[in-house]
Amino acid sequence: MFGSSLSRFILITCISLISFFPINILLPSFPALSAKFDTPSADIALSISLFTLVFSVSQLIAGPLSDKWGRKEVLIGCITLAILGAIGCALATDYLTFLLFRSVQAMGCGFFVLGHALVEDLFEEQDRARVRLYYMTLSGSFVALSPLIGSWLQTTFDWQGTFYGFAVMALGMLIHAFCVLPCKSASPHRAAVSILGTLKAVASNRDFLRYWWIAALVFACYFALISVTPMIFMDELKLSEYQYALVLMVYGVVYLLGGVAASYLQKRISLSRQINIGLGLLCVAGVLLTLILMWDAITTVTLLIPMLISALAVTLVRPAAISAAMLLFSNSAGTAASAGNSIMFLTAAVSSAALAQTGTHLLMVIALSFIVFSLWGWLTNARITR
Repeated sequence: MFGSSLSRFILITCISLISFFPINILLPSFPALSAKFDTPSADIALSISLFTLVFSVSQLIAGPLSDKWGRKEVLIGCITLAILGAIGCALATDYLTFLLFRSVQAMGCGFFVLGHALVEDLFEEQDRARVRLYYMTLSGSFVALSPLIGSWLQTTFDWQGTFYGFAVMALGMLIHAFCVLPCKSASPHRAAVSILGTLKAVASNRDFLRYWWIAALVFACYFALISVTPMIFMDELKLSEYQYALVLMVYGVVYLLGGVAASYLQKRISLSRQINIGLGLLCVAGVLLTLILMWDAITTVTLLIPMLISALAVTLVRPAAISAAMLLFSNSAGTAASAGNSIMFLTAAVSSAALAQTGTHLLMVIALSFIVFSLWGWLTNARITR
């Protein structure tokens, strides 16, 4: 990928990176937010679930509108809304106002879904799976590494630094998108069907739903584990913000290496087999975490082992499942991606909110969910028409 292709790839990668910025970079600021708004850490964790819930719904709007009005127009509008929400969060003086502007920021971040649509629009079919794998691996690594950035922002600028940092990054991406994308850059294969008609076709395609459900199950495990790590490592194991960020940095490096491994496998095995291998690793991670808890061997190192195995699982499963699903609706990529991403993030939001209420059994529930979801994913993959 050279020239304009490189610029497009950078744009797609930035879309993925910045969409996760407001979730993971905020994690080291949980204690500061709790103190600022006089709110328990568990309630601050629930704000992540609220963000994800609004985020998932906003994708159902952004994707179809981009098919109708154009990718560039919707992308710029969403980024502007996200910037306003971030600034509002930084200026909030009470928790209710903070949640309100977090919801506005989440609505704007619905542009995340356009990354998948732009892959379909801007790259040839033989390159799409590879491009999607690369940018999802980079974004996943950023998700894990972002608490290190968040820790620096927290110690340097207090919790508001996270939101001002997001606003600056979003502004830079807005300028880049304005320069790279042509006006009315909707799908070049835009079909003359209504948005509702496309959504109906997507909802009735069982294989499409099954592929996205597999991606949703794996992402729910990943998201649930990441969203509770502040409570586990900082509250229970008493790690400092910086130590916690280093733990997730290791996780991010392994995630990046997992992407390299996935790229190697993609050229040699089918997407279906790659999915099954990843689901097998997720099951192994669940079994190991269960044994660690049963033997009461909880330390930073022992918890990292199943975390790292689960990271490898995510890098194998998500890009393969999403690429297989998107191949079925390349002509309506925006609407298809919005429907699929909504399935994935709604699943993550509900599961993480439920996990936050399990109290002392939190890690055991996560471990068992790894096992159950991997088996469920295997069964779902087996039912897909080849």
